[in-house]
Amino acid sequence: MKRMRKFAIVAWHTFCKQVKSWSFVMLILGPLLIVAVTFGTVYFLSNSLGATEDTYAVVSNNPNVSKPFAKANSKDYVDDTIKTVSIAKKSLQNDDIDGYVDIEVNNGRIQADYFGTKKIDPSFKKRLVKYLKQLQNERSKKDSKLNLSQSNLAPVLSEHLQKMSASLGENPYLSLSTIFVIMFVIVGIYTNIAAQEIAADKGTKVIEVIFSSISAVKYFAGKITGILGLAVFQLLIWLIIGASGLVIIRHIPLFASFMAKTNLLAYAKAIVQSLLGIRLVYLLLGIVLFTVLAAYCGAVVKRTEDTSKATQPVSYFLYLVLFIGIAFSDISALKNPGMIVLSFIPGFSSFIMPLRLITKTATNWESAVSLLILIGCIVFLVFSVGKSYKRLMLQNDNRPFWQKLKKS
Repeated sequence: MKRMRKFAIVAWHTFCKQVKSWSFVMLILGPLLIVAVTFGTVYFLSNSLGATEDTYAVVSNNPNVSKPFAKANSKDYVDDTIKTVSIAKKSLQNDDIDGYVDIEVNNGRIQADYFGTKKIDPSFKKRLVKYLKQLQNERSKKDSKLNLSQSNLAPVLSEHLQKMSASLGENPYLSLSTIFVIMFVIVGIYTNIAAQEIAADKGTKVIEVIFSSISAVKYFAGKITGILGLAVFQLLIWLIIGASGLVIIRHIPLFASFMAKTNLLAYAKAIVQSLLGIRLVYLLLGIVLFTVLAAYCGAVVKRTEDTSKATQPVSYFLYLVLFIGIAFSDISALKNPGMIVLSFIPGFSSFIMPLRLITKTATNWESAVSLLILIGCIVFLVFSVGKSYKRLMLQNDNRPFWQKLKKS
């Protein structure tokens, strides 16, 4: 019990030390400020430069009903080359248009149905409703047999929003690349934190006292656990701030239409959903694996200033994984035997297997085997590094770090 308490104390001290630092505050606010500035710039530029309006198709079983409106609005909103419902459906599926309006005349009543992945543009809707009212009045005047009250003569416009797929496998290029970059940034941040944290204790008198009361393996594992807890805490803060920000923006009229046009909410929801479950486990284990490697590099240096040099091999490995993941994030590429093999190799598996799971190119048993291999590798590294950790931390010589690395 006492041993576990010492382990918990080391983990908690590491966690609190990082949380109280200004660097952690910048880790939280920095990415959020970058995202806010990016979307803010896109929003104001789109307004100031007069961004192109959404494109719609207006069709009907009676061309005489839809043709006048389509022709009148062909310069800004309507693609008047689309004349049938079937072509409009295919154009919507191919993202050639943002939606289409199907105008029908049933028993003298004008019925218009809008189909799209996002809400209809308010300006376009205003024009459409005005046209539908004029059309209804004209038809009611021509048809003397209609015995309907004026209230019942109002045209009906129904909106049918098609849900964007939560599965990013249908559109992998942008979405999967975004997820991959998020994972890369998080892992990169915490490998540097781990190396700096370990290097800061190097050769101090305090570390000698600590090793007299707790084993090097437990101390090292406690450090890694504290850093992992920091990563989880940061992810939770990002999730809470991001979700709260999206909810607030949705209720601000100035940004509501921009969010509807860009499908920002659906995109953010799809990203979060893709990082939950077993994929989040892979992300956290990836952080642990690279943190252990970076911590070992931090232990072999004499001065904290040399930490960045010592962690270069880990950084290069991360860059290699990032390049492979983005270059081969296509569904067909993820079915390649080479990518399948890499999804089982620790280091690569933390990134590539989640992509295969998202695109449904990996089975559950493949995921389980890859996960067991990754966990086994992490346990092996922790105990291997832990055994030489005490000697590395207590040594204090001027040899270059690569000579120490070779000897250890």
